[in-house]
Amino acid sequence: MIVIHAHILVKSEHREGFLKEVANLVKESQAEQGNISYQLYEDTSQANKFVMLEEWKDADAVTFHFNTPHFKDFGKMAQNYFQEAPRVAKYEVTNA
Repeated sequence: MIVIHAHILVKSEHREGFLKEVANLVKESQAEQGNISYQLYEDTSQANKFVMLEEWKDADAVTFHFNTPHFKDFGKMAQNYFQEAPRVAKYEVTNA
């Protein structure tokens, strides 16, 4: 399983636009084959800071996701909404 955490800081003036656009990304991503979980959470200690938590069956599912039209379209559009580049961490979960 692959887990991705994306920490996103959104410009305050673009908060509502970001939330509208990201809702479609979440919905479409959750419907992808190989997706286990795809959720956006808001940080309660810092305004306009969000964390996208993703779980994928395997690396192939992640690669497929990165090449979907909804992911590419969101990536192009969202650059205008970000205060800074998102901080992304990817983990491979192994069984002990």
